[in-house]
Amino acid sequence: MGAFAAKLLNEDMSIERYACQFKSLQVEQAFLQSKFAQDKKIAQFLTCLIAVVTFLVTFFDKMIIQASFWPDIALIGRAVTISVCLLSAFGLGFIKTPGQLKPVIVVFMVFLFLNIQFMVVTYERNYILHMFFDVIILITFYFSTLLSLKLSLFLGVAYSVFAVIVIYSYKDISIHSFYVVILAHLAANLAGMIMAAHEHIIRRELFVRNTQLAQLAHEMKTQALKDSLTQLPNRRAFDNAFPEYQRLTQQQQGESKQVCVILADIDYFKRVNDTHGHEVGDVVLQRFSAFLTHSLRTSDDVYRFGGEEFVIVLPLCSVPDATVIINSMISRLNSEMCEVGDLSLPIRASFGLTVMREEEQKSVISRADAALYQAKDAGRNQLVIKL
Repeated sequence: MGAFAAKLLNEDMSIERYACQFKSLQVEQAFLQSKFAQDKKIAQFLTCLIAVVTFLVTFFDKMIIQASFWPDIALIGRAVTISVCLLSAFGLGFIKTPGQLKPVIVVFMVFLFLNIQFMVVTYERNYILHMFFDVIILITFYFSTLLSLKLSLFLGVAYSVFAVIVIYSYKDISIHSFYVVILAHLAANLAGMIMAAHEHIIRRELFVRNTQLAQLAHEMKTQALKDSLTQLPNRRAFDNAFPEYQRLTQQQQGESKQVCVILADIDYFKRVNDTHGHEVGDVVLQRFSAFLTHSLRTSDDVYRFGGEEFVIVLPLCSVPDATVIINSMISRLNSEMCEVGDLSLPIRASFGLTVMREEEQKSVISRADAALYQAKDAGRNQLVIKL
């Protein structure tokens, strides 16, 4: 399962529509983390784009900038903008968490908004076509969804209010033109807010679907690797784990502790099914599975291979230690009875033990199987070792 899907198992993934956020803080944080790398790339792209556009428009600035600001003040302002944009794009690469990214974006946007209005002050007093840049920047800022909808709306509206005040204070324009500027900013914020809200919701809904699909895929994979009756890992799970056992085997060459493989089989299980029915037989399998699991170390593994046959893997275990563990299990089985309703049934089992080498799976299983059959031929209810 993916990291986010695993974290959000059984979490409330409903979305607060007006806030355009998940109701669960944990889910919201996981969502922000999931898009963190993409947000960094978007932020880097936009800062570089602003630097390029600022550089290009500088060649035409002389036609619209007041003579008192050209060239020294204007060019210094453009140089500062380009430098800050390029440094920001570079610095974004060192940010490691969404929590670090958020204040950086806020500070950069405040700098950008102030810088744009500084440029506005340097333009001719009757020039207002720059407001189209305001509209483009606002809509792009909203649509990027780099910040939450509430914070984006706050910054966008604050910028528009500041921009309108600057135009009112420094521009010689008609009332009609001033109203057009106000309407342009209102429209930009309204359109940006609607697009941003839609984008926030869509991205979160997609995150929910992807997370649910990952969880479903994990559940299906888990079920495919688990025996439905005993809830033990099945033969396919052993197939998947075998390469790891081989790796341990290679590491332990020449050591006393090795990877021990034991094949276990319930004695006279067919007689239980024939005498008491398959329902009782199923209970016996479940009880025997639980017995194996509880009798082993936490590092050991048990698999149901099929029928009444089980594979036990003891990683990093010497043959003498494995012998003690299995003989202890046999003794406990001999001293206990399996209570199934009114029935009291003895459960006995035979075990075949071998040590894994650098070999194919069928080789080690075949050797353990041969040891198991020797235990059966020798009277059952015992352990036979075949190295």
